[in-house]
Amino acid sequence: MTDERESLAETFRAFSDEYLLERLRSGDLTELACSVAVAELAQRGIAAAPPARREVDPPAQEDSGPVEFVTVARFLVPTYAHIMRGRLEADGIPAVVADGNFVQNNTLVSVAAGGVRLQVPAAFAAEAREIIAAIRSGHLALNDDAWKAAEEE
Repeated sequence: MTDERESLAETFRAFSDEYLLERLRSGDLTELACSVAVAELAQRGIAAAPPARREVDPPAQEDSGPVEFVTVARFLVPTYAHIMRGRLEADGIPAVVADGNFVQNNTLVSVAAGGVRLQVPAAFAAEAREIIAAIRSGHLALNDDAWKAAEEE
């Protein structure tokens, strides 16, 4: 522990006052790092206290076992599945692409395997299907005028 304390002290000595205060106030330092930072600042004549410990939020529910994933879409090209997965995740829906490594852009294998599967936890399935339907219908597409306006800005 002494070696770690000395290593932290040496590192913190190289920091500017402002940066060391910023790191201390971030709340990201361990208890040991906080105490070393406060001691270093005190040597520089700066009074600082470590931030109050943040409480970790308890899990929303007790562990009820494994999460059931359901397939909400299939794609012959894994890249398309990954793009859609990214869109769902941007909307707050956890998603995974199943069989993407197996197919690897080989159309014959993809067709034989039924394509790659985009899966989400069952609790998110309805919302995911709505988003996918909106994307496929073109409701979320940008028209040419929007692209031109963006380029002009």
